[in-house]
Amino acid sequence: MIRTNAAWLIGISESIDALDGLEAGQTVLDAIRALFGAQNALEQIFDQSLYRDHVRACRAAGRSLHEQISGLLSDANWAERKLEQYEVAGLKNSKAIFKTVFMADLSILPLYIIAPKDTYDVSLLIEAGIKLFPASIMDKAPEVEKDAREVGRALAYELATACGFHTFRVTESLVRRYWDSVSEGRVRPKLQTLGNFAAEMEKHKVGDARVVEAIKQMTKLHRNPLIHPEVILTVEEAIGIIGMARSVIGPMLQVLPDAPTTTGAAPLDFSSFGELVADYTGGDLSES
Repeated sequence: MIRTNAAWLIGISESIDALDGLEAGQTVLDAIRALFGAQNALEQIFDQSLYRDHVRACRAAGRSLHEQISGLLSDANWAERKLEQYEVAGLKNSKAIFKTVFMADLSILPLYIIAPKDTYDVSLLIEAGIKLFPASIMDKAPEVEKDAREVGRALAYELATACGFHTFRVTESLVRRYWDSVSEGRVRPKLQTLGNFAAEMEKHKVGDARVVEAIKQMTKLHRNPLIHPEVILTVEEAIGIIGMARSVIGPMLQVLPDAPTTTGAAPLDFSSFGELVADYTGGDLSES
């Protein structure tokens, strides 16, 4: 995903349009700002920008205009050389042709405006989906970060069914940690689904009864229907699932301990290295 910059496109267009201000009799030095600006803009479009693979129809016209400008700037006496009437007319004509085709290319660029979703900030949905969930979630279950980010992006791009799936993945990760915390050392269910975890917690009377009931309701109302291929969520339904997930996750986070931090691999222990070598060599450590 690459964020586009509308201001950059406007600036490129203005640099090209500056060629309209050229006049016959000007020295190249007098026109250097417009000429160099247009040359640099063309190079950015076709060689350096993320749009270069999308502006194809105008490439030939852009190359022609670039060659005309480069010819003037490469003249040995460019500082004192005066622009002839035919040169100015040629530059303006080439610029007009390029601009027409360039604008046609831009008109079919795959650029979209992302519509607001409920009260959520679009930028936060795309860049920080983790903020859809309680702030302590990263301390208690850092493994959910990627799924949480996808929740926000899927909601922003109106991929509601994907948003629902990633929301349930976040919830399931928290339920696994919750089970490990409250199950009094019991092994996780063989099939680690929300429904099975809720049933086992209810059976063994572990965990908060309200949390167990919320998991059961979330499973019955949303998780089970979503696994069927004919079910396609709407944006409103996806937002509802996020809200329900928060109501399930919140109470679990209150009792979960912070996840242990990992600072790298444990240091190597060489204390028994001599014994291992002695066993391998039969006790003879002399050089062979």
